[in-house]
Amino acid sequence: MAAVMHILGWKAQGLRCPDHDIECCDSQGHPLPITLIQMPNGTGKTTTLSLLRTALSGAADKNAWTRSKIDEYQKRDDPLPNGLFELRLLLNVRRVTIIMEFDFDNGRIYYKTTRGDGQVEGFDPPMEFRRFMNEDFVKFYVFDGELADNILSREHTDAQKAVESLFQIHLLGRMQGKVSDYWDEQTQGRTARDQTGLTGRTNRLNDWRARLRELSQQKGAFQKELDTVLKNLERQQERYDSEIKKVDDRAEKVRAAETAVTEVETRVHESAQGVLDSLRDPHRLSPVFAASIYELKTGLDRVKLPESAAREFFEELADEDDCVCGRPIDGEIRIAIRERAQRYLGSDDVSLLNNMKSAIDDAVGPSRTQPAEALSEGIQALAVLVDEELKARNELDELKRDAERSDPEVMRAKEEIDRLKIERNRLKDELERFNGKDDKVRLDRIAKIDPNRIFSIETIRQGIDILEEQVTEITGTLTLRRKRDLLKKIINKAHRKARDHITSEIRDDANTRIAELMPDNMIRVKEIDRCVVLEGQSSGSAGENLSIGYAFLATLFNRSGEHQLPFVVDSPANPIDYDIRPKIGQLAPILTDQFIAFVISSERERFLPALRKAAQQEIKYITLFRKSITRHAEKAEQSSGYANTADGVTVVDEQFFSDFQLDSEEDA
Repeated sequence: MAAVMHILGWKAQGLRCPDHDIECCDSQGHPLPITLIQMPNGTGKTTTLSLLRTALSGAADKNAWTRSKIDEYQKRDDPLPNGLFELRLLLNVRRVTIIMEFDFDNGRIYYKTTRGDGQVEGFDPPMEFRRFMNEDFVKFYVFDGELADNILSREHTDAQKAVESLFQIHLLGRMQGKVSDYWDEQTQGRTARDQTGLTGRTNRLNDWRARLRELSQQKGAFQKELDTVLKNLERQQERYDSEIKKVDDRAEKVRAAETAVTEVETRVHESAQGVLDSLRDPHRLSPVFAASIYELKTGLDRVKLPESAAREFFEELADEDDCVCGRPIDGEIRIAIRERAQRYLGSDDVSLLNNMKSAIDDAVGPSRTQPAEALSEGIQALAVLVDEELKARNELDELKRDAERSDPEVMRAKEEIDRLKIERNRLKDELERFNGKDDKVRLDRIAKIDPNRIFSIETIRQGIDILEEQVTEITGTLTLRRKRDLLKKIINKAHRKARDHITSEIRDDANTRIAELMPDNMIRVKEIDRCVVLEGQSSGSAGENLSIGYAFLATLFNRSGEHQLPFVVDSPANPIDYDIRPKIGQLAPILTDQFIAFVISSERERFLPALRKAAQQEIKYITLFRKSITRHAEKAEQSSGYANTADGVTVVDEQFFSDFQLDSEEDA
């Protein structure tokens, strides 16, 4: 079923942002395609975006948030015991309101959901929208500037999961689970020849499956922790390098030492490759081998092979009247010569022997000792280069140690790197337990094995296969199990092909958009995995990353067909170069059916004119700021779209929006 979502507006009271009530629709209550909300930095944009995400996802329902996190939303200057956030939605043709009531005294948030059949406690959106209204997916259509970087990070987003959810490919995965559930039900429902034996084997199978789930979760947790450590290690290394190079004189010495290490590393690699290639030739290892190989060639020359023993010799002999031994050749002998000639060297053998002799002559050459001597010289030269590399590294390390001793910031970065390396090694050791097969486990005695003592995932899976065979054997469901396995393989293959095909098309379309946004930039998307993976680099500049994010999300939303979701973004053009801003402005109206953007005054230049030109319908201009900014508050009162609350001012007016000049409350 199609899912079409529009945001009609929202209301905030008693929270960290100024009290306000925003309408994203026209005077008849119809949602507008574009709403621009101008808020200076420090007014509460981040809080408002977080409230929108939390209301849309139900992330704080059922005591999911800690008290300290809830306290972050309480007003600073005049804290109140309660707060309210109300989000008004149009889901398909039904109005739905999600209410979050903040109880700061008790550290609780209570959700209420109002729709056609009345109000219910808790977060309860319509069923067809729930896959879009969860914490993982909401961040793809309500996001701040961090998404541009996070969309390129495996730690923060799962772009592939978003694709699967939007295009419902994930249903194939559910189907695979249903197939397994059906087989389990059929197995449990059969009357077994030995009910006691069936119960024991089934319980054992369930224990092994539980162990597999446990190990998979543990491995996933360790892998996630390792990914975080590796990223932190990379950041700390960058910090370490940056701190070292802050002092110009020291930076120059370190750069020179690094260049020296790189150059000698290259020479060591080339020399080692040459030595390794030489070691593959036996005649270079020892003059004994060279002499033996050369003796083979001289032996062939001595007996005049291969020329005198060629098959053609026997063919010519069969045509003669007399044999080389002087006896006459009759018809019977002639046939015997031709038949037996097959046992001796033919044209192919002659070619082989000739090539072999030439190869020996080229390889060994005039001296039996020269190849081994050349190899020995190569090894000695490599040893000299290795010493040079060690010396260059020692000089670089000494420069870094001097920097660590003299600069506390460098020392702190080094200590953190050392700590992270220890943690990295520990996590790698933990993960190693899950890999490979445990050869000590005798699966032929599986009935006596405790799966909780096994850490090899491969061994556990093999054990499950054996136990499933045993269960099918006793229940007589072997044919059904084979059908289950075949169907699961088909579903898995279909899932993989559908996912790869769709993500490839999205990648290609996204690259087309990136080329339009940044025609002079060769940055491109390589693939869509857990994150958006770039070609040949992990990330770009802030502007490039945001452009990539827009290109990916625009492609994602436009290709989904029947589903339409709003697109809410903070600072849509602020970090982007001026020459790219007009293209983002042109792209915004076609990103989705509803575009809501939070902007600051300096962001309007070159972005807003292009947006106005590209928009096909009315744009709603809203300016929201704190009442304490008196010079703007007094001017706002003269506007027809003026509204105020205890601590906030809201103006719905295009001219006021365009004249407003304030990027941050600190500028007030």
